Amino acid sequence: MCYCGSEKQYVDCCGSFIDGSELPGDALTLMKSRYSAFCTQAIGYLVATCSVTALKNNQAEDVAEFAEAAKFTKLEIIDTDLSAYPAEVEFKAYYLFANSLCCIHERSTFIQQDGHWLYDAGTLMPAPERKLSRNDACPCGSEKKFKKCCSS
Repeated sequence: MCYCGSEKQYVDCCGSFIDGSELPGDALTLMKSRYSAFCTQAIGYLVATCSVTALKNNQAEDVAEFAEAAKFTKLEIIDTDLSAYPAEVEFKAYYLFANSLCCIHERSTFIQQDGHWLYDAGTLMPAPERKLSRNDACPCGSEKKFKKCCSS
């Protein structure tokens, strides 16, 4: 399955956007492919799919450092307004960092420029962080204990 949670294989889903063979047709597809790019540390794609405004707030080095440090486990789409302009997608992206389960809960806006969808801005919402014990179920969905799976 693709990192974005679809039933397709990565190469037939977000991989085709990240490798440049296809363009995302809407803001939701772009958002999912950007999540997969974080999972695969495809920093070039993340930078290329940002608006000028977003690039001012998200330096490539910072994005790369975060993508390398975090192990993403799940994407949850909360709400979309794809008919608005800019288009909006609210999501939760769960990731592991320093033996804690963390969450980015964001309402993102996306714009079109020269026929390409771009991430423009995001509003973060509070999201709890949970320290994981070694015997907790691993949040990656493997059904193994955390200590036998994703524990660092």
